[in-house]
Amino acid sequence: MIFLLPVHAGQSIENSFAVEPFNTRYLQETEGTLLHPNQALKDVRSKGARSQSDILNFGLGAPPVWVHFEVSNYSETEQLRYIQLENTWLDHVHLYIFKDGQMLQKEIAGDAILFEKNRTSRFFSFPYYFQPGDTSVLIRVETPEPQLLPLFVLTEQDMLDRKIKSGYEYGIIYGFLTALLIYNVLLYFSLRSRRYLFYSLYLASFIILNMAYTGHALKWIWPNWPEFQNQIIPPMMMLFAYLGILFCREFLSLPKRFPRINTSFNLLSAFMLCSVIWYVLSGNYLAMLVTAFISVIPFALLMISAGVVACYEGVKEAKYFLGAAIFAMISAIVTAFTVSGIVEYQPFGFHAVEYGILIEAVLFALALAYQFRISQAEKIEAQRLADRDQLTGLYNRRGFQKVIEPIYSNATRNNRNICVMLMDIDRFKDINDNFGHSFGDLVLLDLSGLLMRELRAGDIIARWGGEEFILVLPETQHDEAITLAERLIGVVSNQVVQQQQTEVQYTVSIGISEMKDPIDSISTLIDNADHYLYKAKAAGRNRVAYQVDQNCELDS
Repeated sequence: MIFLLPVHAGQSIENSFAVEPFNTRYLQETEGTLLHPNQALKDVRSKGARSQSDILNFGLGAPPVWVHFEVSNYSETEQLRYIQLENTWLDHVHLYIFKDGQMLQKEIAGDAILFEKNRTSRFFSFPYYFQPGDTSVLIRVETPEPQLLPLFVLTEQDMLDRKIKSGYEYGIIYGFLTALLIYNVLLYFSLRSRRYLFYSLYLASFIILNMAYTGHALKWIWPNWPEFQNQIIPPMMMLFAYLGILFCREFLSLPKRFPRINTSFNLLSAFMLCSVIWYVLSGNYLAMLVTAFISVIPFALLMISAGVVACYEGVKEAKYFLGAAIFAMISAIVTAFTVSGIVEYQPFGFHAVEYGILIEAVLFALALAYQFRISQAEKIEAQRLADRDQLTGLYNRRGFQKVIEPIYSNATRNNRNICVMLMDIDRFKDINDNFGHSFGDLVLLDLSGLLMRELRAGDIIARWGGEEFILVLPETQHDEAITLAERLIGVVSNQVVQQQQTEVQYTVSIGISEMKDPIDSISTLIDNADHYLYKAKAAGRNRVAYQVDQNCELDS
């Protein structure tokens, strides 16, 4: 890609310096040809193709290319300009400056050269004082990676402005992604959920990959390792895709929910792993690079397919995952196609993956948060169900113990009264034997529903076991509890449980215990109620038993 900027209007030397953006010629070397710069200048002028736009993109594995354009300085003084190639993965960049047929300057750059000996910014930037008149600029580029050539002729202020703007943009991108990465790492160590681990690794791999191909890593992290810079991008692309697969597999529980999609992911992972191994053994960098770019397409399609299937199957959090996958994968494909020359270069297409990853990060964060809320709600529901009787929905003994302890402790500290009732369905075994256990369950459900309707909101009801129910009545005097129990006896005796042609009436017996000396625990209170329940059943059932002046009095 060639994009040549003239000096901006409004500067001190207006219309004194020009570069013709559509007067650019280029010539690709034939295999085995190594041109001398002087010969290359002649050949590109005479045989070179003229650029039809401000964009040149030769794609993956293109042969070395010579690019030539003319710069005109119409002033009477020399003018400092920076010839800047804003592509960081070019292996070899040779710059030649000619004036009046003489080579005045030669520069050698490329990411195969130690960074500190090569450039002060992450881009290939060559300062030159252009003399009055016309000057020829000749550039040779050689690289197996996408031969994308964003070429600018800039004033010093232009270059500074672009550097500041780029710094802000990538500062926001890396700052946001790093903060999100740290947050998910902390969540992993706190919750020990692998979905946060894999998402953290996925984010980290993208940050490293992006810093590698934008040149930030070569400038700031490994400036002394140009060989490493030359080799790292394809493996990082593969690693990024593989970690995305691991995150998708864990987030959507693919092995359990969607084994066929999981198998497809496994096949793609195996293909990428074999490709990396083959690349390491053969050293065929170009083949590895092509494979990495091609792998983006099935990776994107599988991620989106997994999201679609999960949404269709009713996985609640999948809608966030699908949105994130669509944004991330489409943006990755757009960038891959742009830099590889499949589609025409546009700045938005080149940076699409960065914009997409920001949207993806937000949506994945929402997906993980939503999944966490679902998980917590399921835990709370599981705990609630563990405390509840499966048939009636009332507290079971485990749940009863949880709720009664604070109530009893509060009553003890504040000298408040509590009464406890134990209730038993009379002759319940006969109901089961004569009408079946399913009908017995209907009786239990009928009684539990009646109790929930008749008791106050603050009263505690639990299924104590089998056909027994326990009722705890806070802030209730003994006489009030007796009155309530007698009313319940009457209401229950009028209940009719019906199933098809079968109608059954049933009765209950109740024992009442009041919290007073020498009762010193909730267990003693319950034992006393159980004692009086036994007395009620022994006295003929369908009645209430309680203590009055050390004697057991039965309600008839």
